[in-house]
Amino acid sequence: MSKGGFVVPALQRLRGSGLDTCNGSDFVRLRIALWAKITALLGGMFYVTGVGIARAFGLAPLWVLVTHRDRLSHLAGIVVCVLVWLVCRYSRFTVAMLGVLDAIGLVCTCAAWAGVVSLGNLWSMQPAMLAVTLTVLGRAVFVPSKPARTLRLSLLGFVPTLLVAIWWARSLPIPAGFPRDSRFASVISIDQYLWALAAVALATIMSHVIYGLRRSVREANELGQYTLEEKLGSGGMGEVWRAHHRLLVRAAAVKLIRPEPLLAGHVAPEVLLRRFEREARATAGLRSPHTVQLFDFGQAEDGTLYYVMEMLVGLDLENLVSRFGPMPAERAIHILRQVCASLHEAHHNGLTHRDIKPANIFVSRVGTELDFAKVLDFGLVRLRHDRPGGDDVKLTAEGAASGTPAYMAPEIVLGQPYDHRVDIYAVGCVAYWLLTGKLVFEGDGPIKVMLDHAQTTPPRPQTRTELPIPPELEQIVMDCLEKDRSRRPATAADLSMRLAACKTPEEWTCQRAERWWQTHMPQQVAERPIAEALLSRESAPPREWRELRPRPRRANLG
Repeated sequence: MSKGGFVVPALQRLRGSGLDTCNGSDFVRLRIALWAKITALLGGMFYVTGVGIARAFGLAPLWVLVTHRDRLSHLAGIVVCVLVWLVCRYSRFTVAMLGVLDAIGLVCTCAAWAGVVSLGNLWSMQPAMLAVTLTVLGRAVFVPSKPARTLRLSLLGFVPTLLVAIWWARSLPIPAGFPRDSRFASVISIDQYLWALAAVALATIMSHVIYGLRRSVREANELGQYTLEEKLGSGGMGEVWRAHHRLLVRAAAVKLIRPEPLLAGHVAPEVLLRRFEREARATAGLRSPHTVQLFDFGQAEDGTLYYVMEMLVGLDLENLVSRFGPMPAERAIHILRQVCASLHEAHHNGLTHRDIKPANIFVSRVGTELDFAKVLDFGLVRLRHDRPGGDDVKLTAEGAASGTPAYMAPEIVLGQPYDHRVDIYAVGCVAYWLLTGKLVFEGDGPIKVMLDHAQTTPPRPQTRTELPIPPELEQIVMDCLEKDRSRRPATAADLSMRLAACKTPEEWTCQRAERWWQTHMPQQVAERPIAEALLSRESAPPREWRELRPRPRRANLG
Protein backbone atom coordinates (compact mmCIF):
# COMPACT_ATOMS: atom_id res chain seq x y z
CA MET A 1 0.00 0.00 0.00
CA SER A 2 1.29 3.46 -0.82
CA LYS A 3 2.24 5.89 1.87
CA GLY A 4 -0.70 8.17 1.07
CA GLY A 5 -3.07 5.20 1.02
CA PHE A 6 -2.06 4.37 4.59
CA VAL A 7 -1.77 7.83 6.10
CA VAL A 8 -5.09 9.21 4.91
CA PRO A 9 -7.28 6.45 6.48
CA ALA A 10 -5.22 6.69 9.66
CA LEU A 11 -5.84 10.42 9.90
CA GLN A 12 -9.53 9.92 9.18
CA ARG A 13 -9.76 7.59 12.16
CA LEU A 14 -8.47 10.38 14.40
CA ARG A 15 -11.26 12.74 13.39
CA GLY A 16 -14.71 12.75 14.98
CA SER A 17 -15.26 9.03 14.51
CA GLY A 18 -15.93 7.46 17.90
CA LEU A 19 -16.73 10.60 19.88
CA ASP A 20 -19.94 10.24 21.88
CA THR A 21 -21.92 13.22 20.61
CA CYS A 22 -25.39 12.22 21.82
CA ASN A 23 -25.54 15.47 23.83
CA GLY A 24 -24.26 17.58 20.96
CA SER A 25 -20.87 18.75 19.78
CA ASP A 26 -20.86 21.57 22.34
CA PHE A 27 -20.92 19.00 25.14
CA VAL A 28 -17.89 17.20 23.68
CA ARG A 29 -16.07 20.50 23.22
CA LEU A 30 -16.61 21.45 26.86
CA ARG A 31 -15.49 18.03 28.06
CA ILE A 32 -12.25 18.26 26.08
CA ALA A 33 -11.74 21.70 27.59
CA LEU A 34 -12.36 20.27 31.07
CA TRP A 35 -9.81 17.49 30.53
CA ALA A 36 -7.19 19.98 29.27
CA LYS A 37 -7.86 22.36 32.16
CA ILE A 38 -7.52 19.69 34.87
CA THR A 39 -4.40 18.22 33.23
CA ALA A 40 -2.82 21.69 33.05
CA LEU A 41 -3.63 22.35 36.72
CA LEU A 42 -2.15 19.03 37.84
CA GLY A 43 0.90 19.54 35.65
CA GLY A 44 1.38 23.06 37.00
CA MET A 45 1.08 21.84 40.58
CA PHE A 46 3.79 19.21 40.05
CA TYR A 47 5.97 21.73 38.21
CA VAL A 48 5.83 24.34 40.97
CA THR A 49 6.29 21.70 43.69
CA GLY A 50 9.30 20.15 41.97
CA VAL A 51 11.03 23.47 41.39
CA GLY A 52 10.23 24.62 44.92
CA ILE A 53 11.63 21.50 46.58
CA ALA A 54 14.79 21.56 44.46
CA ARG A 55 15.33 25.23 45.28
CA ALA A 56 14.64 24.68 48.99
CA PHE A 57 17.42 22.06 49.17
CA GLY A 58 19.76 24.38 47.25
CA LEU A 59 20.36 21.91 44.43
CA ALA A 60 20.76 24.65 41.84
CA PRO A 61 19.93 28.32 41.22
CA LEU A 62 16.33 29.05 40.26
CA TRP A 63 17.22 30.08 36.72
CA VAL A 64 19.09 26.81 36.15
CA LEU A 65 16.17 24.79 37.52
CA VAL A 66 13.60 26.58 35.35
CA THR A 67 15.63 26.36 32.14
CA HIS A 68 16.69 22.74 32.56
CA ARG A 69 15.65 20.48 29.68
CA ASP A 70 13.26 18.28 31.68
CA ARG A 71 11.61 21.37 33.26
CA LEU A 72 11.15 22.98 29.85
CA SER A 73 9.58 19.77 28.55
CA HIS A 74 7.28 19.69 31.58
CA LEU A 75 6.32 23.31 30.92
CA ALA A 76 5.65 22.50 27.26
CA GLY A 77 3.07 19.90 28.28
CA ILE A 78 1.32 22.45 30.46
CA VAL A 79 1.31 24.98 27.62
CA VAL A 80 -0.23 22.43 25.22
CA CYS A 81 -3.06 21.75 27.69
CA VAL A 82 -3.68 25.45 28.25
CA LEU A 83 -3.86 26.06 24.50
CA VAL A 84 -6.33 23.18 24.04
CA TRP A 85 -8.44 24.54 26.89
CA LEU A 86 -8.48 28.08 25.46
CA VAL A 87 -9.30 26.91 21.94
CA CYS A 88 -12.15 24.68 23.15
CA ARG A 89 -13.43 27.22 25.63
CA TYR A 90 -13.77 30.15 23.27
CA SER A 91 -14.24 28.56 19.83
CA ARG A 92 -16.75 26.30 18.11
CA PHE A 93 -15.83 23.34 15.93
CA THR A 94 -17.42 20.60 13.91
CA VAL A 95 -17.28 17.07 15.26
CA ALA A 96 -14.44 16.19 12.87
CA MET A 97 -12.34 19.14 14.04
CA LEU A 98 -13.01 18.25 17.67
CA GLY A 99 -11.77 14.73 16.97
CA VAL A 100 -8.52 16.07 15.52
CA LEU A 101 -8.06 18.47 18.43
CA ASP A 102 -8.71 15.67 20.90
CA ALA A 103 -6.06 13.46 19.29
CA ILE A 104 -3.44 16.19 18.82
CA GLY A 105 -3.90 17.50 22.35
CA LEU A 106 -3.41 14.07 23.92
CA VAL A 107 -0.43 12.99 21.80
CA CYS A 108 1.42 16.32 22.10
CA THR A 109 0.90 16.44 25.86
CA CYS A 110 2.15 12.90 26.32
CA ALA A 111 5.15 13.62 24.06
CA ALA A 112 6.01 16.59 26.28
CA TRP A 113 5.84 14.37 29.38
CA ALA A 114 8.21 11.92 27.67
CA GLY A 115 10.81 14.68 27.43
CA VAL A 116 11.04 14.75 31.23
CA VAL A 117 13.16 11.56 31.16
CA SER A 118 16.88 12.11 31.86
CA LEU A 119 19.23 9.65 30.20
CA GLY A 120 21.22 7.59 32.67
CA ASN A 121 18.91 8.50 35.58
CA LEU A 122 17.33 5.37 37.04
CA TRP A 123 14.39 7.25 38.64
CA SER A 124 13.49 9.72 35.89
CA MET A 125 11.39 7.20 33.92
CA GLN A 126 8.83 6.73 36.67
CA PRO A 127 7.52 10.35 36.76
CA ALA A 128 7.19 10.35 32.97
CA MET A 129 5.26 7.07 32.92
CA LEU A 130 3.04 8.27 35.78
CA ALA A 131 2.30 11.57 34.02
CA VAL A 132 1.38 9.85 30.75
CA THR A 133 -0.75 7.29 32.60
CA LEU A 134 -2.72 9.98 34.45
CA THR A 135 -3.17 11.96 31.23
CA VAL A 136 -4.49 8.96 29.32
CA LEU A 137 -6.80 7.86 32.14
CA GLY A 138 -8.06 11.42 32.60
CA ARG A 139 -8.93 11.66 28.94
CA ALA A 140 -10.84 8.36 29.13
CA VAL A 141 -12.90 9.70 32.04
CA PHE A 142 -13.63 13.24 30.86
CA VAL A 143 -13.95 12.89 27.07
CA PRO A 144 -16.89 10.62 26.10
CA SER A 145 -15.91 8.30 23.27
CA LYS A 146 -16.17 4.73 22.13
CA PRO A 147 -13.64 2.22 23.53
CA ALA A 148 -11.99 1.70 20.12
CA ARG A 149 -11.13 5.39 19.85
CA THR A 150 -9.81 5.47 23.42
CA LEU A 151 -7.64 2.44 22.64
CA ARG A 152 -6.15 4.04 19.54
CA LEU A 153 -5.42 7.37 21.20
CA SER A 154 -4.04 5.78 24.35
CA LEU A 155 -1.58 3.70 22.32
CA LEU A 156 -0.53 6.81 20.39
CA GLY A 157 -0.10 8.68 23.65
CA PHE A 158 2.35 6.09 24.98
CA VAL A 159 4.41 5.80 21.78
CA PRO A 160 6.75 8.76 22.55
CA THR A 161 7.35 7.56 26.10
CA LEU A 162 8.06 3.97 25.01
CA LEU A 163 10.52 5.15 22.35
CA VAL A 164 12.28 7.22 24.97
CA ALA A 165 12.19 4.20 27.31
CA ILE A 166 14.15 2.10 24.80
CA TRP A 167 16.88 4.74 24.48
CA TRP A 168 16.79 5.45 28.21
CA ALA A 169 17.28 1.78 29.10
CA ARG A 170 20.29 1.54 26.80
CA SER A 171 21.90 4.55 28.50
CA LEU A 172 21.68 3.15 32.02
CA PRO A 173 24.88 1.86 33.66
CA ILE A 174 24.87 -1.98 33.69
CA PRO A 175 25.14 -3.35 37.26
CA ALA A 176 27.76 -5.97 38.12
CA GLY A 177 26.81 -9.49 37.19
CA PHE A 178 24.71 -8.55 34.13
CA PRO A 179 25.99 -9.50 30.69
CA ARG A 180 27.26 -6.58 28.66
CA ASP A 181 24.75 -6.86 25.86
CA SER A 182 21.23 -5.68 25.08
CA ARG A 183 19.50 -8.06 27.46
CA PHE A 184 19.70 -5.68 30.42
CA ALA A 185 18.09 -2.90 28.38
CA SER A 186 15.40 -5.29 27.23
CA VAL A 187 14.54 -6.27 30.81
CA ILE A 188 14.27 -2.63 31.86
CA SER A 189 12.17 -1.74 28.79
CA ILE A 190 9.76 -4.64 29.25
CA ASP A 191 8.82 -3.29 32.68
CA GLN A 192 7.81 0.02 31.08
CA TYR A 193 5.89 -1.79 28.33
CA LEU A 194 3.85 -3.67 30.91
CA TRP A 195 2.95 -0.45 32.72
CA ALA A 196 1.94 1.14 29.44
CA LEU A 197 -0.20 -1.84 28.39
CA ALA A 198 -1.90 -1.87 31.79
CA ALA A 199 -2.68 1.84 31.53
CA VAL A 200 -4.02 1.48 27.96
CA ALA A 201 -6.18 -1.48 28.98
CA LEU A 202 -7.54 0.35 32.02
CA ALA A 203 -8.32 3.47 29.97
CA THR A 204 -10.14 1.37 27.36
CA ILE A 205 -12.17 -0.46 30.02
CA MET A 206 -13.09 2.82 31.71
CA SER A 207 -14.18 4.28 28.38
CA HIS A 208 -16.24 1.16 27.65
CA VAL A 209 -18.02 1.35 31.01
CA ILE A 210 -18.69 5.11 30.79
CA TYR A 211 -19.84 4.89 27.17
CA GLY A 212 -22.16 2.00 28.05
CA LEU A 213 -23.64 3.85 31.00
CA ARG A 214 -24.24 6.97 28.91
CA ARG A 215 -25.89 4.86 26.22
CA SER A 216 -28.13 3.19 28.80
CA VAL A 217 -29.17 6.54 30.24
CA ARG A 218 -29.79 7.89 26.75
CA GLU A 219 -31.97 4.92 25.85
CA ALA A 220 -33.85 5.18 29.13
CA ASN A 221 -34.60 8.83 28.36
CA GLU A 222 -35.88 8.19 24.85
CA LEU A 223 -39.52 8.37 23.92
CA GLY A 224 -39.86 7.53 20.28
CA GLN A 225 -37.78 10.02 18.33
CA TYR A 226 -37.41 12.36 21.34
CA THR A 227 -34.66 12.36 23.96
CA LEU A 228 -35.38 13.82 27.40
CA GLU A 229 -32.79 16.38 28.50
CA GLU A 230 -33.92 18.40 31.51
CA LYS A 231 -36.80 18.26 33.96
CA LEU A 232 -38.74 21.53 33.83
CA GLY A 233 -41.35 20.87 36.50
CA SER A 234 -43.78 18.40 38.04
CA GLY A 235 -47.39 18.37 39.12
CA GLY A 236 -50.07 16.13 40.48
CA MET A 237 -50.37 14.03 37.33
CA GLY A 238 -46.81 13.92 36.02
CA GLU A 239 -43.68 15.74 34.94
CA VAL A 240 -42.65 18.07 32.13
CA TRP A 241 -39.25 17.63 30.46
CA ARG A 242 -37.27 19.59 27.91
CA ALA A 243 -36.51 17.29 24.98
CA HIS A 244 -35.18 17.38 21.43
CA HIS A 245 -35.97 15.42 18.32
CA ARG A 246 -33.16 13.03 17.46
CA LEU A 247 -33.09 13.87 13.75
CA LEU A 248 -34.62 17.35 13.48
CA VAL A 249 -33.55 20.74 14.83
CA ARG A 250 -36.62 21.05 17.03
CA ALA A 251 -36.88 21.50 20.77
CA ALA A 252 -39.98 20.13 22.48
CA ALA A 253 -41.64 19.81 25.86
CA VAL A 254 -42.66 16.30 26.88
CA LYS A 255 -45.30 15.76 29.54
CA LEU A 256 -45.20 12.38 31.26
CA ILE A 257 -48.50 11.31 32.81
CA ARG A 258 -48.20 8.69 35.52
CA PRO A 259 -50.87 6.02 35.15
CA GLU A 260 -51.32 5.38 38.90
CA PRO A 261 -53.50 8.44 39.69
CA LEU A 262 -55.57 7.78 36.60
CA LEU A 263 -56.13 4.13 37.49
CA ALA A 264 -57.34 5.11 40.98
CA GLY A 265 -60.87 5.22 39.55
CA HIS A 266 -60.62 1.48 38.75
CA VAL A 267 -60.45 2.08 35.03
CA ALA A 268 -59.00 -0.73 32.94
CA PRO A 269 -55.62 0.15 31.39
CA GLU A 270 -56.86 -0.46 27.86
CA VAL A 271 -59.83 1.85 28.46
CA LEU A 272 -57.51 4.49 29.87
CA LEU A 273 -55.23 4.25 26.85
CA ARG A 274 -58.21 4.54 24.49
CA ARG A 275 -59.41 7.65 26.31
CA PHE A 276 -55.93 9.14 26.23
CA GLU A 277 -55.57 8.51 22.49
CA ARG A 278 -58.96 10.04 21.72
CA GLU A 279 -58.21 13.10 23.86
CA ALA A 280 -54.78 13.54 22.24
CA ARG A 281 -56.25 13.21 18.77
CA ALA A 282 -58.85 15.84 19.58
CA THR A 283 -56.23 18.19 21.02
CA ALA A 284 -53.93 17.65 18.05
CA GLY A 285 -56.78 18.69 15.79
CA LEU A 286 -56.81 22.21 17.24
CA ARG A 287 -55.25 24.70 14.84
CA SER A 288 -55.48 27.99 16.71
CA PRO A 289 -52.07 29.69 16.89
CA HIS A 290 -52.87 30.44 20.52
CA THR A 291 -53.13 26.76 21.44
CA VAL A 292 -49.91 24.91 22.17
CA GLN A 293 -49.07 22.59 19.28
CA LEU A 294 -49.09 18.86 19.93
CA PHE A 295 -46.40 16.96 18.00
CA ASP A 296 -46.73 13.38 19.20
CA PHE A 297 -48.20 11.16 21.90
CA GLY A 298 -48.05 7.55 23.01
CA GLN A 299 -47.28 5.13 25.79
CA ALA A 300 -43.78 4.29 27.00
CA GLU A 301 -42.62 0.77 27.76
CA ASP A 302 -43.25 1.22 31.50
CA GLY A 303 -46.87 2.23 30.90
CA THR A 304 -46.31 5.99 31.30
CA LEU A 305 -48.46 8.06 28.99
CA TYR A 306 -46.79 10.99 27.29
CA TYR A 307 -47.40 13.69 24.77
CA VAL A 308 -44.91 15.98 23.04
CA MET A 309 -45.63 19.70 22.67
CA GLU A 310 -43.82 22.65 21.18
CA MET A 311 -41.18 24.23 23.38
CA LEU A 312 -41.97 27.85 24.23
CA VAL A 313 -39.58 30.62 25.26
CA GLY A 314 -41.19 33.05 27.66
CA LEU A 315 -43.09 33.15 30.95
CA ASP A 316 -46.43 31.91 32.25
CA LEU A 317 -48.88 34.43 33.66
CA GLU A 318 -48.56 33.19 37.22
CA ASN A 319 -44.83 33.87 37.33
CA LEU A 320 -45.17 37.06 35.29
CA VAL A 321 -47.59 38.71 37.74
CA SER A 322 -45.81 37.30 40.80
CA ARG A 323 -42.50 38.80 39.68
CA PHE A 324 -43.58 42.06 38.06
CA GLY A 325 -46.95 42.85 39.64
CA PRO A 326 -50.38 43.39 38.08
CA MET A 327 -50.44 44.59 34.50
CA PRO A 328 -52.27 47.54 32.92
CA ALA A 329 -55.76 46.95 31.62
CA GLU A 330 -54.81 47.24 27.94
CA ARG A 331 -52.19 44.50 28.24
CA ALA A 332 -54.58 42.25 30.15
CA ILE A 333 -57.18 42.70 27.39
CA HIS A 334 -54.57 41.91 24.75
CA ILE A 335 -53.67 38.61 26.44
CA LEU A 336 -57.22 37.61 27.39
CA ARG A 337 -58.47 38.00 23.82
CA GLN A 338 -55.80 35.56 22.65
CA VAL A 339 -56.93 33.09 25.32
CA CYS A 340 -60.49 33.50 24.11
CA ALA A 341 -59.36 32.71 20.55
CA SER A 342 -57.88 29.40 21.71
CA LEU A 343 -60.93 28.49 23.80
CA HIS A 344 -63.39 29.45 21.06
CA GLU A 345 -61.91 26.88 18.70
CA ALA A 346 -61.73 24.25 21.45
CA HIS A 347 -65.34 24.80 22.48
CA HIS A 348 -66.45 24.77 18.84
CA ASN A 349 -64.85 21.32 18.50
CA GLY A 350 -66.53 20.01 21.66
CA LEU A 351 -63.51 20.39 23.95
CA THR A 352 -63.66 21.88 27.43
CA HIS A 353 -60.27 22.67 29.00
CA ARG A 354 -61.39 22.60 32.68
CA ASP A 355 -58.06 23.83 34.03
CA ILE A 356 -57.65 27.38 32.75
CA LYS A 357 -55.32 29.21 35.15
CA PRO A 358 -52.36 31.61 34.88
CA ALA A 359 -49.84 28.76 35.07
CA ASN A 360 -51.43 27.24 31.94
CA ILE A 361 -51.25 30.44 29.88
CA PHE A 362 -47.84 31.23 28.44
CA VAL A 363 -46.75 34.51 26.91
CA SER A 364 -43.76 34.17 24.65
CA ARG A 365 -42.05 35.18 21.46
CA VAL A 366 -43.44 33.62 18.31
CA GLY A 367 -41.48 34.66 15.26
CA THR A 368 -40.97 38.38 15.78
CA GLU A 369 -44.18 38.89 17.78
CA LEU A 370 -43.98 39.34 21.56
CA ASP A 371 -46.65 38.88 24.22
CA PHE A 372 -48.03 36.04 22.12
CA ALA A 373 -50.30 33.95 24.37
CA LYS A 374 -50.52 30.17 24.24
CA VAL A 375 -52.97 28.01 26.20
CA LEU A 376 -51.20 24.96 27.61
CA ASP A 377 -51.98 21.65 29.22
CA PHE A 378 -55.13 20.16 27.79
CA GLY A 379 -54.43 17.17 30.05
CA LEU A 380 -57.79 17.58 31.83
CA VAL A 381 -59.67 18.22 28.61
CA ARG A 382 -63.19 16.86 28.26
CA LEU A 383 -64.37 15.71 24.84
CA ARG A 384 -68.11 16.11 24.24
CA HIS A 385 -69.91 14.18 21.55
CA ASP A 386 -73.19 15.71 20.40
CA ARG A 387 -74.22 12.78 18.25
CA PRO A 388 -76.59 10.15 19.72
CA GLY A 389 -74.85 7.35 21.52
CA GLY A 390 -71.72 9.47 22.02
CA ASP A 391 -69.87 9.28 25.29
CA ASP A 392 -67.60 11.63 27.19
CA VAL A 393 -63.90 11.13 27.27
CA LYS A 394 -62.06 12.49 30.26
CA LEU A 395 -58.53 11.67 31.29
CA THR A 396 -59.10 12.25 35.00
CA ALA A 397 -60.40 9.50 37.25
CA GLU A 398 -64.13 8.97 37.37
CA GLY A 399 -65.84 11.01 40.06
CA ALA A 400 -62.78 13.16 40.76
CA ALA A 401 -62.99 16.94 40.86
CA SER A 402 -60.89 18.36 38.08
CA GLY A 403 -59.14 21.69 37.93
CA THR A 404 -57.43 24.03 40.38
CA PRO A 405 -59.45 25.24 43.43
CA ALA A 406 -58.56 28.92 42.96
CA TYR A 407 -60.04 28.89 39.43
CA MET A 408 -62.81 26.30 39.79
CA ALA A 409 -66.34 27.12 38.64
CA PRO A 410 -69.20 26.71 41.17
CA GLU A 411 -70.89 23.90 39.22
CA ILE A 412 -67.72 21.80 39.39
CA VAL A 413 -67.40 22.44 43.13
CA LEU A 414 -71.03 21.39 43.70
CA GLY A 415 -70.75 18.35 41.45
CA GLN A 416 -73.39 19.62 39.04
CA PRO A 417 -73.47 19.10 35.27
CA TYR A 418 -71.31 21.61 33.49
CA ASP A 419 -70.34 22.72 30.01
CA HIS A 420 -67.78 24.97 28.31
CA ARG A 421 -68.80 27.93 30.48
CA VAL A 422 -66.60 26.59 33.29
CA ASP A 423 -63.72 27.87 31.13
CA ILE A 424 -65.41 31.30 30.91
CA TYR A 425 -65.53 31.41 34.72
CA ALA A 426 -61.83 30.47 34.89
CA VAL A 427 -60.96 33.22 32.38
CA GLY A 428 -62.65 35.68 34.75
CA CYS A 429 -60.43 34.41 37.58
CA VAL A 430 -57.36 34.81 35.36
CA ALA A 431 -58.42 38.37 34.46
CA TYR A 432 -58.83 39.12 38.17
CA TRP A 433 -55.27 37.88 38.77
CA LEU A 434 -53.82 39.93 35.91
CA LEU A 435 -55.50 43.17 37.00
CA THR A 436 -55.02 42.91 40.78
CA GLY A 437 -52.20 40.45 41.37
CA LYS A 438 -54.52 38.63 43.81
CA LEU A 439 -56.74 35.57 43.69
CA VAL A 440 -60.51 36.03 43.66
CA PHE A 441 -60.75 34.19 47.00
CA GLU A 442 -57.82 33.66 49.34
CA GLY A 443 -59.21 31.39 52.04
CA ASP A 444 -57.44 29.10 54.47
CA GLY A 445 -57.07 25.92 52.49
CA PRO A 446 -58.52 24.63 49.21
CA ILE A 447 -61.85 23.55 50.70
CA LYS A 448 -62.60 27.07 51.95
CA VAL A 449 -61.62 28.55 48.58
CA MET A 450 -63.86 26.10 46.71
CA LEU A 451 -66.80 26.88 48.99
CA ASP A 452 -66.26 30.60 48.41
CA HIS A 453 -66.38 30.05 44.66
CA ALA A 454 -69.67 28.21 45.10
CA GLN A 455 -71.37 30.58 47.59
CA THR A 456 -69.60 33.93 48.11
CA THR A 457 -69.93 37.02 45.91
CA PRO A 458 -66.40 38.13 44.91
CA PRO A 459 -65.19 41.66 45.69
CA ARG A 460 -64.89 43.94 42.68
CA PRO A 461 -61.35 44.07 41.21
CA GLN A 462 -61.00 47.86 41.66
CA THR A 463 -61.27 47.41 45.46
CA ARG A 464 -58.20 45.15 45.42
CA THR A 465 -55.73 47.30 43.50
CA GLU A 466 -54.58 50.87 43.09
CA LEU A 467 -54.17 50.57 39.32
CA PRO A 468 -57.06 52.06 37.31
CA ILE A 469 -59.45 49.52 35.79
CA PRO A 470 -61.99 50.68 33.19
CA PRO A 471 -65.56 50.15 34.47
CA GLU A 472 -66.48 48.16 31.34
CA LEU A 473 -63.59 45.76 31.92
CA GLU A 474 -64.42 45.39 35.61
CA GLN A 475 -68.02 44.53 34.73
CA ILE A 476 -66.88 41.93 32.21
CA VAL A 477 -64.79 40.26 34.92
CA MET A 478 -67.72 40.23 37.33
CA ASP A 479 -70.00 38.79 34.64
CA CYS A 480 -67.53 35.95 34.05
CA LEU A 481 -67.58 35.23 37.80
CA GLU A 482 -71.36 34.83 38.01
CA LYS A 483 -72.49 31.79 40.00
CA ASP A 484 -75.29 31.17 37.52
CA ARG A 485 -73.62 30.10 34.30
CA SER A 486 -76.52 31.41 32.21
CA ARG A 487 -75.53 34.96 33.25
CA ARG A 488 -71.95 34.59 32.06
CA PRO A 489 -70.86 35.41 28.50
CA ALA A 490 -72.31 32.67 26.35
CA THR A 491 -69.16 31.89 24.36
CA ALA A 492 -65.48 32.75 24.27
CA ALA A 493 -66.14 34.69 21.05
CA ASP A 494 -68.74 36.86 22.83
CA LEU A 495 -66.28 37.47 25.65
CA SER A 496 -63.58 38.47 23.16
CA MET A 497 -65.88 40.96 21.43
CA ARG A 498 -66.80 42.55 24.76
CA LEU A 499 -63.12 42.85 25.67
CA ALA A 500 -62.35 44.46 22.31
CA ALA A 501 -65.05 47.08 22.94
CA CYS A 502 -63.48 48.20 26.23
CA LYS A 503 -62.02 51.72 26.14
CA THR A 504 -58.58 52.10 27.68
CA PRO A 505 -56.40 55.24 28.09
CA GLU A 506 -53.69 53.65 25.90
CA GLU A 507 -53.32 50.76 23.49
CA TRP A 508 -50.99 47.85 24.00
CA THR A 509 -48.82 48.01 20.88
CA CYS A 510 -45.98 45.88 19.55
CA GLN A 511 -43.54 48.65 20.45
CA ARG A 512 -44.71 48.69 24.08
CA ALA A 513 -44.46 44.91 24.28
CA GLU A 514 -40.94 44.93 22.88
CA ARG A 515 -39.84 47.64 25.33
CA TRP A 516 -41.25 45.66 28.25
CA TRP A 517 -39.51 42.42 27.27
CA GLN A 518 -36.22 44.15 26.50
CA THR A 519 -36.31 45.82 29.91
CA HIS A 520 -37.48 42.97 32.11
CA MET A 521 -36.68 39.72 30.26
CA PRO A 522 -33.99 40.41 27.63
CA GLN A 523 -32.64 36.86 27.82
CA GLN A 524 -36.07 35.50 26.87
CA VAL A 525 -36.30 37.71 23.80
CA ALA A 526 -32.99 36.59 22.29
CA GLU A 527 -33.08 33.28 20.45
CA ARG A 528 -30.22 31.35 18.89
CA PRO A 529 -30.12 31.58 15.10
CA ILE A 530 -31.23 28.43 13.33
CA ALA A 531 -27.77 28.08 11.76
CA GLU A 532 -26.18 27.96 15.20
CA ALA A 533 -28.70 25.37 16.29
CA LEU A 534 -27.83 23.28 13.27
CA LEU A 535 -24.12 23.41 14.14
CA SER A 536 -24.80 22.29 17.71
CA ARG A 537 -26.91 19.39 16.47
CA GLU A 538 -24.21 17.71 14.38
CA SER A 539 -24.28 15.09 17.08
CA ALA A 540 -26.18 12.34 15.26
CA PRO A 541 -23.83 10.57 12.83
CA PRO A 542 -25.33 8.41 10.09
CA ARG A 543 -24.46 5.23 11.95
CA GLU A 544 -26.69 6.27 14.85
CA TRP A 545 -29.46 7.00 12.40
CA ARG A 546 -29.40 3.36 11.40
CA GLU A 547 -29.36 2.23 15.04
CA LEU A 548 -32.61 3.89 16.09
CA ARG A 549 -34.52 1.82 18.59
CA PRO A 550 -38.03 0.59 17.73
CA ARG A 551 -40.49 3.27 18.64
CA PRO A 552 -42.85 2.55 21.56
CA ARG A 553 -46.53 2.02 20.94
CA ARG A 554 -47.84 5.30 19.60
CA ALA A 555 -51.01 6.58 18.05
CA ASN A 556 -50.89 7.91 14.51
CA LEU A 557 -51.87 11.55 14.26
CA GLY A 558 -52.51 11.26 10.54
